[in-house]
This record gives sequence, structure tokens and C-alpha cells, in this order.
Amino acid sequence: MITLGSTLSLFRSGPTKQGFTLVELMIALAIIGVLTTAALPSFLRYQLRARSSEALVNLSAIATTQEIYFAEHGEFVEVASPVPASAPGSSRSAWTLGSNFDTLGWAPEGSVQFQYQVVADSNPGQSVRFTAEARGDVDGDGQPSFWGFVKPGPSGGLSGAFPGTTCIGSGVVAGNTTNAVDTPGPCDASSGRSVF
Repeated sequence: MITLGSTLSLFRSGPTKQGFTLVELMIALAIIGVLTTAALPSFLRYQLRARSSEALVNLSAIATTQEIYFAEHGEFVEVASPVPASAPGSSRSAWTLGSNFDTLGWAPEGSVQFQYQVVADSNPGQSVRFTAEARGDVDGDGQPSFWGFVKPGPSGGLSGAFPGTTCIGSGVVAGNTTNAVDTPGPCDASSGRSVF
């Protein structure tokens, strides 16, 4: 049976105060540190893969715009000088106007992490082909990666024009295919997103 005195003694003693000890806090911080150390490289690789997706998206857009231009004018547009003029490296560069990309009617949205260039061999009524390529160093290791889109003609495709390019006229790497045409992809096995 509960008496009035026992009920009052419960109120006087109050709730028991408990907290974390310093050892418990140190263990929790150590666990968080280990998890962060393990997750950080994966997060950085994910970021590099996402940045390299820019090249795939923009090369597809350039190819589509080239096809539209060809339907109207009967030729592909060559962009002999890379845009932007200098390689962005691991940071973004502003897109510059005044190139044949303006003639083509294509520009990316905002700044870019790759340089873009197009080689075209357009002779109306004859072999008509182009290769659009992108060069970038999103991881900042000094080794550029090359991405391309090869639109071949009856006599094959065109090789890229960037210095040190690995883009060849036979095509790009797409999945398990090493000579894929009419699709964007890395120009060689060491330029794909799988290297990150």
C-alpha cells in the first residue's frame, strides 16, 4: 500500500540525473571519425564521376545540333580552336562566345569543366563526317581525359584534334564496345568514369 509519506519522498528525491562519460563521448567520436575516413574517398569519386558526366551531356547536345544544322545547310560545322581557350583543370571556366559553336547555335548552360572542339570533313554529296571531343582534367592530376562523339561517313570517322588526344576515327569506348560510333563516350579505357 502506498502511503502519503512514501509519495512525498518520491517527489523530494527528484529524477535521477545521468549523462555521458568522457570515455563514451571519445568512443562515439572515434566511430564517427572511422566512418568519415571510410566514406570520404567514395564521396570524392562520386563527385568526379558526376563532373565527368558534363562531357557526355554536352557531346550529345553538340551531335544533335550538328544533325539539325546539317539538315538545314547540308554540311557540318567545324570548330578548329578549343573552347574555352585554356583547359579548365579541376575548376570551372566560363564559356566564351565568338567561335563556330555560335554558328552551330550551341552553347552549354553556365561554366564548363571541359574544353570542346569539333573536327568536320564536310563535302556536300560526298563523305560527310565529324568528331566532337572534350578534354578535361576534373581530378587535377595533370593527366587529361578525352571524350568523344564520332559521326562516321562512308569512309570511316575522323580522329580528334586536341594535342595528345586518344580519340580515333573508329569510335569511342561505350560499355563493352571499344569502337562505338554515334554515341558519346570516353576515347580510351583510361578516360572513362570507371577510373575514378
